[in-house]
Amino acid sequence: MAETRERLVLLIENNEAQLKLCRDAILSGSPLYGVKGIATGGEVREVMSTNHFDLVVMDYEVPDMSGDDLIRDIHQINPNCPIIAMTAADSPDKALKVLMAGASDYLPKIAEYHKFLPRMITTNIQRALLLENLREMYQRVERISRDEALLNRLIVNIHGSLDLEEIIDRAAQSLADEFKVSRAIICLSSDPTSAMRIARQVTVPEASAISEKSVLFQRYHDLLLDVGERRPLVVMQEDTFAFATDVKADLIHHGILSMIMVPLVYRGRLMGLVHLDQCDDSRLFTQAEISLLSRIANQLSIAISQARLYQDFETQSNSINKLTDLCTQLNSVVNSTRDLTERQESREKVRVKLSTREIEVLRKVAQGLSNREIAEALHITEGTTEVHVSRLRKKLNLSSRAALVRYAYENHLC
Repeated sequence: MAETRERLVLLIENNEAQLKLCRDAILSGSPLYGVKGIATGGEVREVMSTNHFDLVVMDYEVPDMSGDDLIRDIHQINPNCPIIAMTAADSPDKALKVLMAGASDYLPKIAEYHKFLPRMITTNIQRALLLENLREMYQRVERISRDEALLNRLIVNIHGSLDLEEIIDRAAQSLADEFKVSRAIICLSSDPTSAMRIARQVTVPEASAISEKSVLFQRYHDLLLDVGERRPLVVMQEDTFAFATDVKADLIHHGILSMIMVPLVYRGRLMGLVHLDQCDDSRLFTQAEISLLSRIANQLSIAISQARLYQDFETQSNSINKLTDLCTQLNSVVNSTRDLTERQESREKVRVKLSTREIEVLRKVAQGLSNREIAEALHITEGTTEVHVSRLRKKLNLSSRAALVRYAYENHLC
């Protein structure tokens, strides 16, 4: 029967006298250790399946199996359990063979060997604890490295565009792929108090789409506004707290066994949420995943805000361009009107100075007609034409026929 102690040692020894000797040495060496003794290797699987042992002390020469097979069986059950192998022979070759088989330490059965067991046990347990701490530290570093890599991939993905729809599409698809969930949904709202609208929903083929009118989003939105704390929320279908009870019908209807919702907040302003759920198992999102999703949500909030700002800028820029085009058109109309007015004023001035017949003669002169040709065109005599041309030069104070032509063109008479 195993004693109830802080540490439990499994002692495998076929010789009953030596089993008692080793047990007494271990128990007397430290009050922390309890000992469970068995005589054969065949009992190991049954005993280790019902008890947790911090260390195994074994006779390498048990009668029912080889020492290597026994060490292998122990490691299959508990890979991190340290093993002290005791042998009747003391030789470097034997020690190497035992250690190569997977034992943590080696103890020859020579003289009062049992007295060394307490210290060896303490040393090996401390070494095992140190190795376990190192493994946990390595796993944490590895997990952090994976999370950072995932975060960097998502940041590059969602910040690679200024188009709002493209950002939302990329983010939802990336979340679904990276976290391997049944649904990834991104909801947005125009202001903190307005209803959440589904901007993008990615689902696996086995999962049905969720309507934006679902109580899931409404209740979480209400919770964010009521509590005032913008924190992620993890819900399991079997949970019994108030929120879980309120949405349980929707969870069952959509086959959601577990879900997480994370708020999208930028500069203290609630702008939406991210929803991930699992339909094939009751996935309990870890604290590391929740922290990572919060960081992703922060980056997504920034990207959405930038996209909206860019849209506003484009809208204003287009308005400015349209206004510029309108001003150009107005200037063109004004210039045309001014030109028309100047022409009209010039004609009016000419009409004031010249008679109708003189204007007719001036136009013909500007057309390059001779006096005879003008007379024929206007059905007057050539002499009359010469008189009109002479009067025109006097009235207009022009000395030549060429000057008359230039005057006619400048005043838009031809």
